[in-house]
Amino acid sequence: MITTQFIVTALVLAGALAVIARMVIIEKRPRSDLNPRLLPTTPVMIICAFVALLALVHLVNMAGVHTGR
Repeated sequence: MITTQFIVTALVLAGALAVIARMVIIEKRPRSDLNPRLLPTTPVMIICAFVALLALVHLVNMAGVHTGR
């Protein structure tokens, strides 16, 4: 069951979750000035959440559970 594809997908899932966690930390930090951030955190979180969802569904499909039609 543990194949290279499974490991790569698990690493993508872990990476996406790590980026989401880091963006939440950056978002919750108090601002010291009113200058805008160079990295927009909300779109990055949304994109990484979508990637994490796709990776999770892919892992579940590789485990043998049929998702979708």
